[in-house]
Amino acid sequence: MSSIMIYGDYGQLPANILEHICKKGIPIIIHRRNVAKPIYICSPLRADIQDTISKQMIFRANGHKVRHIARQIIKAKFKAMKWLIPNYELPTKEMTLKEIRQLEALHAKRYWSEYYKKLGFKKSKRRENGMIASSLNALSKFLSGIVLRWITYHHLSPFHGFLHVTTDYPALVYDLMEPYRGHFELIAFKQFKTVKDPDQNKGVVGMVINAAKEGLNENIYTGLTRQIVTRHELYHGIVLSLKNYLLGNQRSFMIPTVDQPNGGRPKKVCFRLYGRQAGKTDFWQKAREAADAENKRNSLSE
Repeated sequence: MSSIMIYGDYGQLPANILEHICKKGIPIIIHRRNVAKPIYICSPLRADIQDTISKQMIFRANGHKVRHIARQIIKAKFKAMKWLIPNYELPTKEMTLKEIRQLEALHAKRYWSEYYKKLGFKKSKRRENGMIASSLNALSKFLSGIVLRWITYHHLSPFHGFLHVTTDYPALVYDLMEPYRGHFELIAFKQFKTVKDPDQNKGVVGMVINAAKEGLNENIYTGLTRQIVTRHELYHGIVLSLKNYLLGNQRSFMIPTVDQPNGGRPKKVCFRLYGRQAGKTDFWQKAREAADAENKRNSLSE
């Protein structure tokens, strides 16, 4: 179990239960539709003694490193959303953080316009009230708990991001969620399509969360580590990659993404995920099967 999200009304929570959960390193997220920001309860226990937080603060003060991290995040985010709109290629020239965020905003406007259009709406209603927006918000909070678990486990500050720079909310959590949003918004999209009027159906929230849970356990192939892993492992991988970049173990911040197995020279990364590794077995056959299954899931006709 990576996290627990309590959605809607709940009774009294015994302190000993909360204590037991936190000792296990499992964060609790309390989320309601009428509350602007969720409540996070997480463990203070550390997984190691390396001072990653100081490195995180130093890197945040280095404009070049901030832009590098932000660029990698956005590049991976656009890739995960190409199931709906064409992939945006980032300019080869170095961009300012403001320019990166402006490009992200243009992409988001087109993405959400197409998302709602394919659901039968004339315009995007992402910022408006309705069960579709509520479901997407709940999905975001659900996934944030998984990222938060790994951020706190590896002793990073969840409030100090690189793409999202304000510190009045868990900015790093939302940074590291971005590369995989598209996969889960597709899962939500397919749930919305099964309902006659999803924007008025209160049941779609539970449908989306349950489908997301299943999606986390789907096998995918990631080329960064040349492994077959569950989609859930990507969230651990992105935190591991950032940690190793901050500590100087990697020359660049590389994000594990959902890929097609195509050979080539292996990337130099100093971590492995929990999953099956390449070897002289039927690995590549299974990797191609996992990639083919993912391609089918990414088809809007499924």
